[in-house]
Amino acid sequence: MNNLVEKLIATGITIGGGIVGAKLVEFGWKAVTGHDAPKDLDDTEEHLVSAISFAVISAGISAIIKVTSKRGANAAVKRIQARSTSKAGVGEV
Repeated sequence: MNNLVEKLIATGITIGGGIVGAKLVEFGWKAVTGHDAPKDLDDTEEHLVSAISFAVISAGISAIIKVTSKRGANAAVKRIQARSTSKAGVGEV
């Protein structure tokens, strides 16, 4: 398989995982605190502790998603390579 295709697959899985993870963090934040996730940096009504807590939680979840999605992407690329190798072997006989 082409190295460019492998990178595109890995990038797509990572981006998709990041989008899903961000939505999960926002949903979880609202479920736990009852408030929307802090987004406006100029909003002086946001509590500093709340904004920092959200940032730390969001960064931690993002790091976990990045690692797991990269591992998942590598596993998916290996499966695709194995299938293409086994199919190529059948036609050569």
